[in-house]
Amino acid sequence: MSEYRPTKPSNPRDDWKLWLVVNPGTWLMPILMTVLVVALAVHAFVYSNDDYNPLRAEGSFSQTK
Repeated sequence: MSEYRPTKPSNPRDDWKLWLVVNPGTWLMPILMTVLVVALAVHAFVYSNDDYNPLRAEGSFSQTK
């Protein structure tokens, strides 16, 4: 008796199969909102931390003469 062996996906030829599971009509806006929230959180962290913010860092170009 032979065992069934599925073929490996050969991307990008089989990329369309992803959209059978992830319906863009349902999931596109929640994915984009999640990306926006993550981007805002990263920007808020960077701008609030003096080590990463070049505008408030010690010895920035605006403070030197």
